[in-house]
Parts: sequence; C-alpha cells; structure tokens
Amino acid sequence: MRDITIQEIMTTELITVRFDETVTKVAEVFKNNSFHHIPIVNADDCIEGIISRTDFERIKNGTTHFRIHNIEEYNATLFQTLLTRDIMTKGVVHLNPTDPIRDAYHVFKKNKFRALPVISKGKLVGMVTPLDMLDFFFNQNNN
Repeated sequence: MRDITIQEIMTTELITVRFDETVTKVAEVFKNNSFHHIPIVNADDCIEGIISRTDFERIKNGTTHFRIHNIEEYNATLFQTLLTRDIMTKGVVHLNPTDPIRDAYHVFKKNKFRALPVISKGKLVGMVTPLDMLDFFFNQNNN
C-alpha cells in the first residue's frame, strides 16, 4: 500500500480569523458554520493558534456561573473586548502536506486534538481531522 499524504485528505477551503480581531468574529463564524475549529492567523496567513468550539463555549457559558441576568448583553460586551489572541491555543502542533497520514493518526491517538493545521512554507494551507481520515478510507473501500 502506498503512503497516503495529508494533502490527499485535508480540507483546503478554510475560514480563518485574524489574531487581532475580537472574539465577536469567532462567535459569528461558529454561529454560521458547523465546523469545530477555527485557525487563527496573522496578516501573512501564518498560523498563530486555534480556537475550538468547546473552548469558545466554555468562555461563552462560563459567566452563567455568576448568575448574570442578561447573559447575551454581557457576552456581547465581553466578545467586543477580548481579542482572539487572548483565548486561542498557541503553539499548535501542525503537519506538512507531504507528511503521511499515519503521522496524523499518531498525533490524534496520543493527544486530545481533533484538528491539526497543515502548513507549507510557513503558511496555513489546510486542516485535517479524524473525520477527514475516516471519510478517505470509507470512500476508498466503497469505490
């Protein structure tokens, strides 16, 4: 069996958010899309970090523990004052497009990651998830 590379299975149509934008943009992206991770980039499209839907929801819902009465208004204010760089996970593990998918498998198996940025020449070119791997193998076996 030949080595299948990350570029054969990665998602390349990405929605990114800049590291200097407010969390309001993150809220908007998650509201309008079903994916679970947003790559955070700088002006040169280099990866700065990642924000998961789980991490975002933790921030969004964390204030309910304080019994704030108008949570939507509070969150709107909070999201306008926080920048994505304030809440993103920094120093994310990444892959290269030419890496074999077994590398992704080992990273997913060893860690609790559910998405990995794919970097080429310092630029974000895609994302890969365990679902991408499953889709690829399922489609290979059904052809």
